[in-house]
Amino acid sequence: MIERTFSWARYATLPREIHVVLFGTLLTRSAFFMIWPFLAIFLYQDYHLGATLIGTLLAVAMVGGALSSIYTGWLSDRFGRRRLILAGALLSALSFLLFIEAGSVFWFGVAVAGVSIGCSLLESTCKVLIGDYVEDLQSRELALYANYFLVNVGGSIGPLIGMLLLSSVRSLVFAVCALVYTVFGLLLWRLLRDKEARVQRHASAPTPNFLVAFGAVLKHRRFTLLMLCNTVAAFVYASFDSTLPQYLARSEVQDPVTLLVILITLNSLIVVFTQFPLLRLLEVYSTRCRLFWGMALMLASQLVFAGSPVTLFWGLALATLLLSVGELIVFPIFSIEVDRLAQESLRGTYFGVSSLYRVGIALSPIYGGGMLDLVGGQWMFIGLAALCGLVMVVQNYAVR
Repeated sequence: MIERTFSWARYATLPREIHVVLFGTLLTRSAFFMIWPFLAIFLYQDYHLGATLIGTLLAVAMVGGALSSIYTGWLSDRFGRRRLILAGALLSALSFLLFIEAGSVFWFGVAVAGVSIGCSLLESTCKVLIGDYVEDLQSRELALYANYFLVNVGGSIGPLIGMLLLSSVRSLVFAVCALVYTVFGLLLWRLLRDKEARVQRHASAPTPNFLVAFGAVLKHRRFTLLMLCNTVAAFVYASFDSTLPQYLARSEVQDPVTLLVILITLNSLIVVFTQFPLLRLLEVYSTRCRLFWGMALMLASQLVFAGSPVTLFWGLALATLLLSVGELIVFPIFSIEVDRLAQESLRGTYFGVSSLYRVGIALSPIYGGGMLDLVGGQWMFIGLAALCGLVMVVQNYAVR
């Protein structure tokens, strides 16, 4: 019997379908990040849009993806994961190809929205598959952590690959991304053909209509509190990518771009190389305890950002270290808790609604920009620390 949650022996026992899902997650997220970080540059270079308009367009696309996940999550409960995975993969692939032919801001915006919706649909449905096919709770927890880990690996290597390829032929990168998503969607479509019918026959109850299902999910008090915590935590963490660059650019740092690249690289290395060793140390503690201390580390990181002079590299590095360790503890726990709280017949709807955390990511730049203009960076970080404290209190009522 395998007792440890985070072990290679337990990972090897996961079903073949889940191994394919996890490997596909690595490939698709790498492909996604080959393009996504550079979209703002394309909009500026090709269409000469202002920073505010570019930020608004990308934020609307992200919010649209989160909102669409609510309905598509219910569709996966009603019509099966297999169809929704194929739909999300093909929508993403077609949207990547649309970038090649987009000759106006309108069609470029349509492509951005298509990628956001398709990738959001694919990501949430793949998480649902883990719950469908992995019965053992410890193995399910391991699979969800592995999924988060591979998303981070993709987010680390994708921009590097994209930077190298985009310097030569941009259309080739879009075509490669489209191919990756198409192959992944068709592979899962074929692999799940026989097993999905058996999973659906074992469902505890038929799926109600959308409004009834959505209302039932929102009435689930623990889940709604958990979703609020996840959204606020994502709001806080997103400031590292969206607001910290502005904060450094407005400071007296001589080379803010180089400093930012170093901090982002440090964040990626910590998340990729320390996640599983750290989790093996923490697995004896409850998820509530892990979430509490993860949020405490994120809170401490914001206070260190607020108190460190921007010219003090080691202060910024310490804040990044605390934020990165807190992140890798906190965010997988939300997926695990959603999986535990979800009703079997509404698992897709629960994960679809949980994707609303992306609204926090989309709104974070607005908060950051406003606070920098009004009161400065120090009070901005103190406000984010206060939000971390709020999550630490509320999570006690949401997490078992």
